[in-house]
This record gives sequence, structure tokens and C-alpha cells, in this order.
Amino acid sequence: MIVVIADDLTGAAELAGIGLRYNFKAELATAAIDEMDTDLFVVCTDSRSLNKPGAEAITTRVAKKVETIRPDLIYKKIDSVFRGHVLDEVKIEMSILGLKRALIIGANPSLGRTISDGKYFIDGEPISESDFGTDPEYAITDSTVLRMLRVGATAVNVLRHTDDLPGEGIVVGEAESWEDILAWTKRVDNSWLLAGAGDFFTALLEKEYIAGTTPGIQFGLPHLYVSGTAYGRSRALIKQIKHTQHCVAYLTTGMMERENIDDEAWYNAVMEMLGQHKKAVIAINDDDVNPWNVSPLYLRMTMAKVVKRILEKGNIKELFIEGGSTAAAVLNELGIKKLSVVNELQRGIVQMKANDLYITVKPGSYQLPKQIEQLYLLK
Repeated sequence: MIVVIADDLTGAAELAGIGLRYNFKAELATAAIDEMDTDLFVVCTDSRSLNKPGAEAITTRVAKKVETIRPDLIYKKIDSVFRGHVLDEVKIEMSILGLKRALIIGANPSLGRTISDGKYFIDGEPISESDFGTDPEYAITDSTVLRMLRVGATAVNVLRHTDDLPGEGIVVGEAESWEDILAWTKRVDNSWLLAGAGDFFTALLEKEYIAGTTPGIQFGLPHLYVSGTAYGRSRALIKQIKHTQHCVAYLTTGMMERENIDDEAWYNAVMEMLGQHKKAVIAINDDDVNPWNVSPLYLRMTMAKVVKRILEKGNIKELFIEGGSTAAAVLNELGIKKLSVVNELQRGIVQMKANDLYITVKPGSYQLPKQIEQLYLLK
């Protein structure tokens, strides 16, 4: 068995989807671990959205539980651009698992995310000059890897795969290509805690397993698209959907700023969209509220309560949730603790199922899958 400990929901789903690609039976669960009867078990701590004490507490609890199971491989899934409490959580897991060395590979060359000369790049440009530089919760204003990680007093080495590796401590691996990622897999053994993003996990599986083919997908209707991301590209697309398809409902300012989610006229409008179009989008309009002036935690909790209210009013067959923290908040509000992994639409966009509800999740910064574009942009 392989166990992944992931710090957010979309990252957890991404690795579950990669496992599905290699013919693993995969399950995803929140931090409440009851039983593991599968090839790949991915547990989401959602620690990226917590403060440091909360993140440390839940990481400790989950790592202790996983340690008693003694799986064949434990992989620590972090945010590829190092948001959250990366080093704090890595050090906790090293201690609990009795490991003196950790290798962190955050680069995802397959997605244009590379690390070289100690700096992080998105499609060849410093990450601080990308949309990540204006993220309301984790703005990245410096592209230097050590500063992105907020190393403080922690000793961290940023090295190439051709460099000599230390006998203990934390190493961040540079990588500019898939070949670099593969080379890193040959430099480590079971004396290392392995942590990183999707490319590194894929390379580790590639060493031992053969990838298969994924089936086609057909979304259940009515379909509800929930957008909880602050990325400009996604918000622009939703404005396009509103203009062309007339099936977008933005949360009201009362919902976003005054904790008033009891707007029956708004819910009636959403239900009318679902009845007429068999699909609807709910989102936050940055023309109405500045994400920098409202707590991200409050916004995603409000969105989760609104989603629950819509599901109570209508027979939704499928949810598509954009934004990892929003997705985690929605699952928590719905009381969903475990999901079976059904399909991988594309890298990082994974369809899962809980009871009779299908749920597909997507990181906010990832490209929207063509299946969703076709569903919402074609008349």
C-alpha cells in the first residue's frame, strides 16, 4: 500500500488521480482515518488553510496513525509553490517516522514550474511576477526558494541531482525538466522522507508501474460549478460564461460581507438556472468585493454553507469545485469524510464519488479541463 499525506484537498485529489492512471484502486479521506483497504490511500489534512499550531497538531495525529500501518511508501504532498507550513510539517513527519533526511521536489516541469539557481519560475518567468504574486492568502513576492519556504533557523540545502547529498537534513531539489525529476528518484532510498508535488510522485510510480488508460467521462446533470479561486484567468472565464450562457449567480454582498445567506430570491434564481440549463455557476465577483478586504476563511465557509443550501433545495448530480480550500470547506459542511476516486479528467482535475454525488475538484491555478469548457461555453 502507498499512503499520501496531503496538505490540501485538490493536491490530495491530484495524487489520487495519478494513482488511478497507474491502475491503483484509490481512496481519498479527510484527516479522520478509520480503515484503509485500498492500493493508494490519500489523506487530506487541509493543514495549508490552518494556522501553524493547528497544522502541526493535525500533521502529528495523521503521521502517527500512518506510522502504525507501515505502508510500502509514504509520500508527503505539499503545494508545488511551497504555500502553507511545508517545513514545519516535514520536520514533524521526519521525527515520527524516524527519518533523518527529507527530499522536497516542488518543481512541476510538466506544468511549466521549474527551479534553477535557487529560484522558482513559472513558464520561464519568476513566480513573483505571476498570479501567485497577488494571491490574497499566500502572496509570493520573492522568487527565491529559501524565502518562499520561510526557512528561518531551519537548515535547508537547495541542490541539483548531480550534487553530493548530506547524510541528514532537508534538501530541496532543483529541476528544470522531467529528466531531472527522474534523476532525483535514483538518488533516494527508504532512508528519506519523500515530499513534493505531482511530477515527483508520478516519477516514483513510473519506476515500478505501467500507466494505463482512463475511461471517457460524462457529467451528471444538473451540474453545479462552484468557484472559490482568486485567480484572474478563472474569474475572467466565469464572466464569459455569464455573458454567453446566463447561468452564473454571484454571491451577494450581503452573503460575502454581512453573513446573510438567507436570500431566498437569490436561491430561487439559482434553482431556475438549474431547471432551465441543467447547470449553474456560483462564484465571488471581485467587482463587488475585494478579496483582500474580506477574510479568505470567511469567504470559503460562506460558500460552503451556500452550496449545502442549494443541494438541499435541488437534486444536484455533480459538483465541480474550483479551489482546494473551498473544496475542503464544502466537504466538511456536507459531512463527507471519504471519497472513492473515479476518473482523472486531466492532471490535477479528478472526479470522485461520495454516496450518489459526484464531485470533481480543481486547483485554482490549473487550466480548466476541456470537458467543463464544453459544458459551459458551448450553446
